[in-house]
Amino acid sequence: MATKWIRNTDVVCEELDGHALLVHSATGARWTLNATALSLWKLCDGTRTMQALANALNISARRDELERFTRALCGSGMLLGSGMADELASVPTAHFSVGSMLHADYLGKNLGGPRRRPSPRGNSGPG
Repeated sequence: MATKWIRNTDVVCEELDGHALLVHSATGARWTLNATALSLWKLCDGTRTMQALANALNISARRDELERFTRALCGSGMLLGSGMADELASVPTAHFSVGSMLHADYLGKNLGGPRRRPSPRGNSGPG
């Protein structure tokens, strides 16, 4: 399934003289868009594939550049991709067990509790 890009609802877009500033309200990430990028932003409504976006912007010859740009916007949380579930499922993940970190030998080894006050000789030697 081809990715269809949609604008993140957490992003505020402020336009000025054909340019725009995008601000992700949750993360504070910012992007400044020129006129072409602003046109792309407006087209990302979740109904168009990458090829449809390239055709609408009249830049089919530079589709690879368009794809890199949309993925960069996606990476910063500005855009969301509707068909990315299959791609994300193939990414390897790492799993660990919390229980292995809470082994009895590991607990209580200076991991918490009050700190001792230093002796007159400093922290070395008995308290």
